[in-house]
Amino acid sequence: MAFSLVHVLVFLIAIINSQLADAGGRAEIVHQCSYPVWCAVVKGFKPDDPTPQDQRPPVQWIPQPAGQVIIDYFTAHPIDTGMALMCTRDPAATKPAVTQLEYTWRPDLDMTFFDASNVEGTPFLNEGFRMDVHEPLQPQGPACYPAHCAPGDKICGEIYNKWNDDFQGMRSCSPEMVMRMNLCSAKSSD
Repeated sequence: MAFSLVHVLVFLIAIINSQLADAGGRAEIVHQCSYPVWCAVVKGFKPDDPTPQDQRPPVQWIPQPAGQVIIDYFTAHPIDTGMALMCTRDPAATKPAVTQLEYTWRPDLDMTFFDASNVEGTPFLNEGFRMDVHEPLQPQGPACYPAHCAPGDKICGEIYNKWNDDFQGMRSCSPEMVMRMNLCSAKSSD
C-alpha cells in the first residue's frame, strides 16, 4: 500500500500535536453545530487602557468547520494578558452575538483565571454548550470546575450573563490546566 504525501503530512501533524499536548495550559473551542460558525482569538484590553476603541484591532473572524478544534496555548501570550476565544453565527452583524471562553494566565500566581460568557449575546442558545476543565494538578481546587448551559437556558447560572457575574462566572485553576468549550453540545429536540 502506497502512502501519499497527504498521509505522511497527517501523520506528522498528529505526532507534533501529541507532543504539544504536553506543552502546558491551553484553551480550546470545538463545535458540532449544524450551521456555519466563525471564531476568533482576541487580546483583551484592560478597563484603564487608553487605546481608543476605533484604534483597537478589528476582530478577524475565521470560519470553523464542525469538529475542528481551535487551540490557544497560554504561553503564546504575555503573562497577565486577558484573552478571549469568541464564536458567533453572524460575523457580518454590526455587533455580532458571541459566546466567549475568556482567560488570563498568571503562572506567577500559580493560577489561570477563566470563565465562559454570554455577555455579548446567546448565539448558541438553542443547542447549548459546555465548558470542560482538565486540571492535571491534584487536588483540584474548589474554584476549578466546568460549566454547562442546556439548550434554551437563556440565563445560564454557570456563566457570565452580565459583566459583573463574578459570583457565578469566574473560576481559577493551575497554569497547566486545559479548558475546552464545546458549542452545540446538546442539540435541542425541536
